[in-house]
Amino acid sequence: MNLSLDHINAKSPYQLVKLTDLTFAFTTDGGIRYSVGFYADTLFMKKGAYHFFIDNTEGEHGPHDSKIVDVVVAVLEEFFDQEPSVMLYICDPVDHRQAARNRLYTIWYQAYAMSHNLTMYSDSVKIDNEVYYAGLLMRHDHPHHDEILSAYQEFLKFFPVRYHLPEK
Repeated sequence: MNLSLDHINAKSPYQLVKLTDLTFAFTTDGGIRYSVGFYADTLFMKKGAYHFFIDNTEGEHGPHDSKIVDVVVAVLEEFFDQEPSVMLYICDPVDHRQAARNRLYTIWYQAYAMSHNLTMYSDSVKIDNEVYYAGLLMRHDHPHHDEILSAYQEFLKFFPVRYHLPEK
């Protein structure tokens, strides 16, 4: 899969720079640098599953910036315009703000994805007194919808014992 920088930048309020076929970088008006994109997940499915991430590159915090959501929407639109792929997310618990991150996915889904023929499954898993939020998004018309949903349910069962997020 190769996401189009031109398509994303045509919709994004910030201009992104392509780092790889699936990852991009941008800087906000406040000077905060982010990377955003996907990496393939072959543990969940052999082919066609990708984890989404957005990373505050330097860990700096600035004021709320609604343009960041618009960047995420532009990247996700380009992703779901491609072949029927599956997007997974796991909300990073490093700063204990994973519930807030999960709410942002839900808000995005309700505002955008639901009206664009996407289905979302969202769950939480508790590991050593820490709650991890995970989710799956795919197009309604995905040819392997039922198989993917079964694989996702298995993924959640075994997440606590064998799943580790790869480095971005």
